[in-house]
Amino acid sequence: MKSVAAILGVAALLSLGGCKKAGEAVSEKATEKAIESALQKDGTQAKVDIAGGSVRMTTTDASGKTSEYQMGSAAVTEKDVGVPFYPGAKALEGQSSRLTTPDGSTVSIGLRSGDAPEKVAGFYRDHLKALSEGKQFVEMSGGEGNTMLALSDEKSQSAVQVVIDKADAETQIQIVAQRRTPK
Repeated sequence: MKSVAAILGVAALLSLGGCKKAGEAVSEKATEKAIESALQKDGTQAKVDIAGGSVRMTTTDASGKTSEYQMGSAAVTEKDVGVPFYPGAKALEGQSSRLTTPDGSTVSIGLRSGDAPEKVAGFYRDHLKALSEGKQFVEMSGGEGNTMLALSDEKSQSAVQVVIDKADAETQIQIVAQRRTPK
């Protein structure tokens, strides 16, 4: 769990240090080395690669456990998230990630569609309900086209969450899937 916290902490640093704001340009290589050095203080070996708005990092903690993190351009498929992508939806640039640790994995992808949020929510509601036997299905609506659907399976220690939001003239879809590694 410590390596997951370290990886997520580094991701936060990247969002601050790796961005170029108001004339401040931080060298990608310098940022990579700074992150690697910071992680080495607790015995974690890291290889960080920042390029074109994406981050890829592999860490090995002091006990030899390896974790991988990709943010921004991770290749995420329907099989990875366990539900189909909404028909005709396009991936949001820089909105995919993958975290793999000895404890499990989390993948996420952002999509956009020109269809109404209610239609998109209906599509995912039908798919998740069809998979829900023996699992917990949750739906929450916040009005204005905002819906969160989730399906969790205690037996397989997995969960998928789909968030649908109205955004200007389009609907944004965020899918997050988590799977624990069997013990």
